[in-house]
Amino acid sequence: MSISQTDSVIVQPNYNDSLITITGKVVDTTKLVSFYNVMVVNKTAGKGIFGSYDGTFKITVKKSDLVGLSVTGYKTNYLSFKNKPFKTNYHVTIYLDLISFTAEKVEVTPYKTLEELKEERAAIAKRETPTVTISNAFSSPITALYVAFSKREKTKRLIAEMEYEDQKRNVVKEILRLYVHNDIIDLENEEFDSFITFLNLNDHFLKTAKDYDLITYIKYKYEHFTKINSEGF
Repeated sequence: MSISQTDSVIVQPNYNDSLITITGKVVDTTKLVSFYNVMVVNKTAGKGIFGSYDGTFKITVKKSDLVGLSVTGYKTNYLSFKNKPFKTNYHVTIYLDLISFTAEKVEVTPYKTLEELKEERAAIAKRETPTVTISNAFSSPITALYVAFSKREKTKRLIAEMEYEDQKRNVVKEILRLYVHNDIIDLENEEFDSFITFLNLNDHFLKTAKDYDLITYIKYKYEHFTKINSEGF
């Protein structure tokens, strides 16, 4: 009597589309750092979050996603758990390496931190110039007429307005430089001015928005900006 034996095959489940949570901390072992400017980017999904000032971070991604950790002034680190045994939670410690260059002497403008940019956003203010009110018009009609119609005073108000717009554009430009450096958006230097005009940021939103809300809005507008340019409108 012959016995037929069939080999059984065990199929391992594919966890690559399963969600995992990555927690961790970045550390500079060469010096004491009081504020880490951490950006955690899901390179596969094209989304990013900010870490905490102490270097800790937490992000939920698919197991197959590639995650980049960018800290201003340091080399970018990448995390991939695609080929690791499946767990729902992974904890990592990233030891940072400073960016170093050997080249001709150049002038380098350092990237500002999120805290510095937040303070600059909140401090944007228009320089006060004389304005006409009903009270001062009645108390001194000549002065009121002079302020309202003098070319000199009109020029002062125009200059104050231009200075205010320059303040806003300079702060937004610094924000965009940081986002480009951290792979949130991909703007060329010559595109900054046109994109800032396209953003048309509301003054109150620019001054008071939380970092997450600001980055979400700018990324949304960037995608729209890119689509319009690619379609040739």
